[in-house]
Amino acid sequence: MRRLVAAALVAALMLGAGAAAGQAPDPGDAKISAAVEALLWQERSLAGADIHVESKGGEVTLRGFARTMEEIATAARLARSVPGVRGVTNTIRVSITPPRG
Repeated sequence: MRRLVAAALVAALMLGAGAAAGQAPDPGDAKISAAVEALLWQERSLAGADIHVESKGGEVTLRGFARTMEEIATAARLARSVPGVRGVTNTIRVSITPPRG
C-alpha cells in the first residue's frame, strides 16, 4: 500500500509541475520519476533520506539530502536500474542535521 501511495503522489506532483510551467509533461518522464520514487521509497536504508526526483527525456536528476555517502550511492544505483532511464545526475548531499520527516 505504501508503494502505491508513493507512486501516485509522485505521478500527481510531476503532472502538476508540468502543467504549472505551461508545458505538457512527457508521460514517459512521469512514469520514470514515479518508478524511481517508488524504488527509493521501498529501500529501507533510505528511510531517513529526503530525496526529490525529476526526469526529462529519460535523464533523471536526484536532489536532496541523505545521511551517508552510501545512501547517496544507493539512490543513484536504484535510479539507474529503472527501465527508460538514460542517465542520472546525482546532486544529493550529506545532511549535517537529521532531515525532518
